[in-house]
Amino acid sequence: MKQAIFLINLNQDVAVSRPVARFFRREGLLDIVFLITAPFRKRDKSGLWFGEVMELTQELQGEAIEVDEPVDAVRALAGRSGLLLSASESALPAHDFAHAVFLGAPPTVTRITLQHGLECVGFNHNAAHNQTFRHFIGMAGDVAASWFEIDALHSIQPDQLAKTIPVGPPIALEAPPATAAHRRLRRYDVEVHGLVCENLHSVRFGEHDRSSFVAHLLSFARQMEANNGTLELRPHPGGRYLEKNKAPLPANVVMNRSTLYKQSLDKFAFCISGASSVVFDMVWAGVPVAVWGSRERGVDVGIYSSLTFVSTEQEWLDFALSASRNPEPFLKIQADYIDRLRLPPDIPERYRRLAELAHGS
Repeated sequence: MKQAIFLINLNQDVAVSRPVARFFRREGLLDIVFLITAPFRKRDKSGLWFGEVMELTQELQGEAIEVDEPVDAVRALAGRSGLLLSASESALPAHDFAHAVFLGAPPTVTRITLQHGLECVGFNHNAAHNQTFRHFIGMAGDVAASWFEIDALHSIQPDQLAKTIPVGPPIALEAPPATAAHRRLRRYDVEVHGLVCENLHSVRFGEHDRSSFVAHLLSFARQMEANNGTLELRPHPGGRYLEKNKAPLPANVVMNRSTLYKQSLDKFAFCISGASSVVFDMVWAGVPVAVWGSRERGVDVGIYSSLTFVSTEQEWLDFALSASRNPEPFLKIQADYIDRLRLPPDIPERYRRLAELAHGS
């Protein structure tokens, strides 16, 4: 059988690739191979994400191959046919490993660049991305597999539009979006447990924004403690800004480093996050979510703009308590948000058609 060969180079590649790999295998479409790079092993200091890949390899009866350099990955592709997929492939320096592998890949594989988030470079950027990099960022894939319909993408290079295929977010292959009817509408009047996510390494945030977020978090945690509240703090899998800067945490805050797809997100009465694709994960799971940003600094919230927005410490607290006691209004906002994102219909069928693009016999 032809193979779906997933190049795993960044920590976050695992969570994006996992639903696609499971779908291909579950539907009997393609055998699964993971090419695991040396930079990935170096970034994954705890071994958490490597362990996830190994577990997934066993579950899918797949194959895992470790490679040191792009040339090693290209050699590993020799004699193979099917799809070569990457969730971190573009002309940016941060994606140079995957980009080099795609440029050197044999013609027996169809190269698929997967959109990896709401604001994935090459597909959709925020204003800070445009300022830091440039508006158009190239990709070497034969196919650019997007989350949204083409008319909802604003950062695709004009000469790459023809290879862009809307397939939808991979999370849709695991479960439909939660609604008020699907979610168990709990009231958290006595003990409130929430999630705060940080994405402070993003180019959209300056030092003032980062220090403001930390100050708000610490003050918010103290106020939550006064309201019988506890928090989990989730660092970005790749950035881990607060961990790297050793920010002290109050006693009622614990670090959440586990994979989201193995957690019951129902335990969270709310989520507050900087602009990041984890916001989409929470919306999809039916967790009331607010996007944090500094109004005085004018941080671009772009694709998140129709969601609930919080800036001041009081707004953090007001949102947390309101969402805990009555989540329905926030879930309605989030259902409308999903409708406006221009996701393609029949997402599983889109991925079946993607599998049909596999080269080779």
